[in-house]
Amino acid sequence: MTKKVLIVDDEDLVRNYVRRALASRGWDITEARNGAEALALTGRDDLSAVICDLKMPDMRGEEVIKAFKTARPYLPVIVITGSVSNIATPIVPGVEVQGFLIKPFGIDEIRDLLDKVTGA
Repeated sequence: MTKKVLIVDDEDLVRNYVRRALASRGWDITEARNGAEALALTGRDDLSAVICDLKMPDMRGEEVIKAFKTARPYLPVIVITGSVSNIATPIVPGVEVQGFLIKPFGIDEIRDLLDKVTGA
């Protein structure tokens, strides 16, 4: 079975970094540059996980994550954020996420966390 992950981040540099890190481990990558692009993909049932930034200009990551969790409650979601203030509060109130990373994070951190939450 092919492992497929959606990366949602408005920063090209971050998406490219995560894509390269995960593609080298055999992940099939789909990217969304903003919340609207990500929401268009909520109906996909072939995704193994979603990696989503919290702060994006068009839509907050919380909205994207809630939409994916509503469509597929057991889909693993990893949050990436540049704000350490999110650690003290629930990352997405009312929604369970499977992990989070603070930017900047290392290649091994994202690989290991994704493998852990997906059982890959």
